[in-house]
Amino acid sequence: MSQIIAPGNDTLIPVFSPERLGLTPGGEARFRGALERIAADGELKAKLLLAALDHFAARGFDGVQVKEVAEEAGVSKPTLYYHFGSKEGLFRQLCLVALAVTEQRLRDMVAPHLVAKPVDAAAVRASALALSASYVDLLMELPQFTGFILRAIAVPGPDSTFRDLMPLVERALSPLGLYVNHAFNLDFEQARKEVMVYTAIFGALLEEHLRRPDYAIDAGEIAWAVDRWLRGIQGT
Repeated sequence: MSQIIAPGNDTLIPVFSPERLGLTPGGEARFRGALERIAADGELKAKLLLAALDHFAARGFDGVQVKEVAEEAGVSKPTLYYHFGSKEGLFRQLCLVALAVTEQRLRDMVAPHLVAKPVDAAAVRASALALSASYVDLLMELPQFTGFILRAIAVPGPDSTFRDLMPLVERALSPLGLYVNHAFNLDFEQARKEVMVYTAIFGALLEEHLRRPDYAIDAGEIAWAVDRWLRGIQGT
């Protein structure tokens, strides 16, 4: 079921539930693919979110006009406002749906690494490399939009209107905390801090790619980032 977001209703509930998006444990649903599938079934709100995704990814929040998104989705501005309330409401819902996908995808990525503890430093590194390669694949599915989320939400400025979404970003990343707790025997508060360091390191690689499209986050770059992170955890 989808949910209409009435004007002025600043809700943090996603317009589509994970089940509606086809996010089942062990599934491979992707953000854009899930929206495309629902939109193909005639779901107007999914069409609006798809149109908004490309515009926000290309020009950021301030550079997008509601009229452009509505026209691309084949509806009027009042129709968009009816479903999402405002441009901010539209962007918030785009983030909420994206974060729901991210949380489920990370749970699926982390699950194989929770079966058994790595037996030594080499096994820890191998596990971290494998997980990080999957994490980079997730970031690179929609790099422009992911980069915008990192700038506007994950590291908000003091005047950001999206600071209240930060707890939802942390929730989406929480499977990484389970991995850190399991692999390094750290308590959950310390694991949370290490997740912040981890995502900041890989976020910097993503930003470099956005600045220089010729720069690829390849296996060598992933290994550099993982080793940097591991040295921090190990205090070396």
